[in-house]
Amino acid sequence: MPGLNTDEWKEWAEFADRDKEEAEAAFQRSSWAEACFHAQQACEKLLKAFLLTKGIFMPIHDLGRLAEEASRFVGELEELKEDLKRLTVHYYASRYPNAARRFGVAYNRELAEVCLETVRRLWSVLRPLLKP
Repeated sequence: MPGLNTDEWKEWAEFADRDKEEAEAAFQRSSWAEACFHAQQACEKLLKAFLLTKGIFMPIHDLGRLAEEASRFVGELEELKEDLKRLTVHYYASRYPNAARRFGVAYNRELAEVCLETVRRLWSVLRPLLKP
């Protein structure tokens, strides 16, 4: 478990930035499922980085719950919670055999664009708050 009240949040933010970059790169390669997975991962890690600055670590993948907790400190996240909740499914659906079908997810350009837009919106709210 990450050390609370430390600078470990910086590592989480760096990993989040890398996942965001990979989501963008996957989109350019037309790798729709990968773009959605890395978008989910970027958001999860950025939310966890932010929460670590508040002394909170939640070992979950549910972006809705993470956003709910973070919105106690940043009200702007309220309007992103539903989009983040929808992004959570890509943690599972993009990674496991037949999971996309079981979750009813059809990976395509349009879905990947929606996922990337959610990442960009989260970045505009949280990333400026996480400067060393």
